[in-house]
Amino acid sequence: MDFKDYYQVLGVPRTATAREIKSAYRKMARKYHPDVNPGDAEAEKRFREINEAHEVLGDEENRKKYDQLGARWKQGAAPGWPPGSGQGVEFDLGDLFAQMGGAGSTGRSSFFDMFFGGMGGAGGFPGGGRSTSRPGSDVEANVEISLEEAFHGTTRQLTLEKTSVCPTCAGRGRMDTAPCRTCHGRGQTSAARVLEVRIPAGVTDGSRVRVRGEGQAGAGGGPSGDVYLQVHLRSHPLFDVKGRDVHRELRVPLYDAVLGGEVSFPGPNGSTLTLKIPPETQGGSQLRLTGQGLPRAGGQAGDLYVRLQIELPTNLTEKERSLFRQLADLRAPRHAES
Repeated sequence: MDFKDYYQVLGVPRTATAREIKSAYRKMARKYHPDVNPGDAEAEKRFREINEAHEVLGDEENRKKYDQLGARWKQGAAPGWPPGSGQGVEFDLGDLFAQMGGAGSTGRSSFFDMFFGGMGGAGGFPGGGRSTSRPGSDVEANVEISLEEAFHGTTRQLTLEKTSVCPTCAGRGRMDTAPCRTCHGRGQTSAARVLEVRIPAGVTDGSRVRVRGEGQAGAGGGPSGDVYLQVHLRSHPLFDVKGRDVHRELRVPLYDAVLGGEVSFPGPNGSTLTLKIPPETQGGSQLRLTGQGLPRAGGQAGDLYVRLQIELPTNLTEKERSLFRQLADLRAPRHAES
């Protein structure tokens, strides 16, 4: 199993700051994003590698673990670490899940699965992972989703080690005078199950999704606890998310900024949006598209904020240069010498 040099993947030195890592990720992700390279399998593979590298180096705890072990990860890799306890909106899914027969592929490299598999910090585990139980009967796990999945909803598979009262001895741990052969005297049995949990549209970073009654069984055969999924939004190369509002930068031609016009671009929900640009719009201006942010069940969706960057023309002909000079003379005429 090959060692992954994530610094090399992002093209940054090992001394790079968090800002430099984020900047390199954004630049490369824009270049290899599937929307920019439709049907290009090699670009899609490169995009996955870039995202994988950012999930490790872009998270403080993940990067620390990676830097400590490096190429020695085989000797020191651990199965995971406890999840965070971030706060956020809680979604109660009730019984909106289906029991599955096996775990699905995470889409990650074998190095990533071995090194950072299972429970994670803010990086989470995009394809699901093995959960850990906390004191009591509830179970918590982290899950990472893309911005597109937050808009439309998605599913994640969760491998759950669930305990239940031993059906043979009814929790007593013994049969007559001998230990129960099924539970070996523990009074409980455990089995791994894979749940496919539905994550509803409109979740935000830090949201908690709740599935009732699928946690650990209570002591003495009491009611089972709940499963809580802590949702984290994966960084996007084009959009920044703040609550339910989404922000992005957009380059527009100089002529549209001066004269006014319309420009179309892909929105965060995957649809094509049209933005009207008023005449004489300045670079750095921010325009708002109401209701184009993250949806909210039964409420008002967030907004999309677009910050404009003016794109200056290049490779001007001599005639075009002459017209610009004429415009410059009209806007800033020389004062006649007295």
